[in-house]
Amino acid sequence: MRLRAKLTIAFALFAAAPLVAALWPVSRSLSEALDSEYRARLDQAARAVEGEYRRLAADAAAAAREAARSPEVDALARDRELPGFDPAEAASRAPSWMQARGLDVLAVSDAEGVVLTSGHLPGRAGDADPELRTLFEATPAGTPLPRPVARATAEGVESELAAVAWEPVPGTDPPLRVTAGLALGPSFAERLAALTGGAVEVRTPGSSRPLARAVAHASARELAGRLIGATRARTRVIPIPSAAAHLATIEVTLPASGLARAQATVTLALLGALAAAAIAASLVGHLLARHVTQPLEALREGALRVAGGALGTRVEARATGEVKVLVEAFNRMTADLAATTARAATAERVAAWREVARRLAHEVKNPLTPVAMSVETLRDAWSRQRPDFGEIFDEGTRAIGEEVRRLARIVDEFGRFARLPAPEMQQLAVEELVGAALALYPEVQGGVRLTREIEPSLPMVCVDRDQLLQVLHNLVRNGLEAVGGRGTVSVSARRDGDGVAIAVSDDGPGIRQEDLPRVFEPYYTTKEAGTGLGLAVTERIVAEHGGRIEAASSPGQGATFTLWLPTAAPGSCDPAAPPPPL
Repeated sequence: MRLRAKLTIAFALFAAAPLVAALWPVSRSLSEALDSEYRARLDQAARAVEGEYRRLAADAAAAAREAARSPEVDALARDRELPGFDPAEAASRAPSWMQARGLDVLAVSDAEGVVLTSGHLPGRAGDADPELRTLFEATPAGTPLPRPVARATAEGVESELAAVAWEPVPGTDPPLRVTAGLALGPSFAERLAALTGGAVEVRTPGSSRPLARAVAHASARELAGRLIGATRARTRVIPIPSAAAHLATIEVTLPASGLARAQATVTLALLGALAAAAIAASLVGHLLARHVTQPLEALREGALRVAGGALGTRVEARATGEVKVLVEAFNRMTADLAATTARAATAERVAAWREVARRLAHEVKNPLTPVAMSVETLRDAWSRQRPDFGEIFDEGTRAIGEEVRRLARIVDEFGRFARLPAPEMQQLAVEELVGAALALYPEVQGGVRLTREIEPSLPMVCVDRDQLLQVLHNLVRNGLEAVGGRGTVSVSARRDGDGVAIAVSDDGPGIRQEDLPRVFEPYYTTKEAGTGLGLAVTERIVAEHGGRIEAASSPGQGATFTLWLPTAAPGSCDPAAPPPPL
C-alpha cells in the first residue's frame, strides 16, 4: 500500500475513532432508556388492566345485588309460593332480565343450586346446577371471582370464563339466591386492547389457545403476530384473583415498533455522523497526504530513473522542512553520481583500450619473433651462397606463412569480439541446429567418438542460426581438442523448465577448479596458442539470445558446457526474460 493511502486511512481512522468509541455506550444508554420507558408503559398498561378487571368484577357484584332486590325477582319469589305456580313460565323470565341489565350470566336458584330461571343456560331450569352449588359453598355472598360458566350459544353449550358474584334474595324462605356475572370474553379483551393500545389475551394455564384475543390496531396486530407465542420478552402476564390458584391470566403485549424506530433513528444518525466524519477526515487526510507524499513520490520516480541509467536526474518538487533537505540532497547526489560515472567511464574506456593494446601487442609479438629469425636465416644463407639455400628458403618461407596466418587469426578473433552483430532471430528446431553443427565434423580421428542424444518432441527455439552454429562449433571443437585424439565428445538436448538445455561434454582431462570460474573471461586461456576470446564470444552470443551458459568439470573426468535457450513463443521470436539458473 502506498504512503498516501496509508496516511489517508490513518486520518480517517483518527477522526472516526472517537465516534466509534462513543457509538457503543451511546447506543447502549439509548437502548436502556427506551427499555425503561417501555417497561413503564407496560406497567401502566398492567395497572389499567387490573383496574378494568376490578371494575368489571365490581359491576358483576353490583348487578347481582341489584337483581336480588329487584321487583322482578321479588315477584318470582311470591309467585313460587302460589299454588298455581308454573315452573315453565318462570324459566323464561331470566333471559329478558339478563339482556336488560347487560349481563352475560344471570340465574335465580335455591341454596342447593336448583335453578328456577337462567338467562345464560335456559334449559337448566328445574334442574340442579353443580357449578352454582360450588360457587355458593366456595365464595361469600357479594364477592366476585372468575369462574368457568357454561353458556348456551348458537353452536351449543360452551364454557366461558366470567366474573361471577351471588347475592341472597331478602325475605325468601326457603331462601333464593341470584347469580350474576360478566364474561371475560372477546368484548372484554377488545376493551382492554383499546385501553392499553396493545394486544391482549385471556388464557387459562395449560391451554394452547387463548380464551379471548384482541389487538388495538393494525400495527399492534402485526406486532402481536410476531411476539405472541414467539417471545415473552415484551409481554406482561397479569393473574386474575381467584379462589383457585392460576385459574386464568391476562397477557398484555405492547407494540415496541415506535421505540425500535427511535432507536434505529438515533443509531442511523450516529452512523451517518460517523460516515460523514470519516469522509471529511479522508478528504482532509488525502490533501495533507498529497502535500506530504508528492515530493516523496517525485524522489521515488527520480530513483527509478537513476536506476534505469539516467544518472543526471533532478527532482523538481516543492517541499518544506526535512523533505526539502532530502530533495536537495538527492539532486546533489545525482549530480555527483553523473560526474563520477562519466569520469569512471572515461577511465574504464582508457583502461580497456590499454588492455586491448597490451593483449594485441603480446599476441602479435609472439609470431613476429619466428618471422624475424626466418628472415635473418634466409639473408645469411643467401649472402654465403650456401648450397642448401633451397631447403633453407623452403623451410623459412613455410614458417613465415604459418606465423602470418596466425597473425591473421588473432586479428580476426579480436575483430569478431569487438564487432559481434545483433542476432537475427528465427524459429529453429533444436535437432536441426545440433545436426547442422555436427555436420561440420563429418570425419574425426580414429580414436575419437562424436555422439548425440536429443530428447524427442522438443519445442522450437528463437535463435540466430549462424551465431548459434558458431557457439556449438566452438564448444565441439574445444571438446575435440580436450580429448587429444582419443575419447568421446557428446552433444545432448533436453527440455528444462520454460526452455531447452543443450550440453556438450567430453571425457578429457577436465578443467582445474581454480580455472573454472574464469573460463568465460576475455583473454583468459590455458592453451599455448589460444587468444582467450572463444568462450567469451560464446557467452556473449548466448546472453544476447536471452540464454545462459555454464561450465562444470571434475579433474580427470572431462568437462561439460551447458547452455539454456528459451522456447519460441507462438508468432514471436523476441529474446526471453533472464533465464533461470541451470
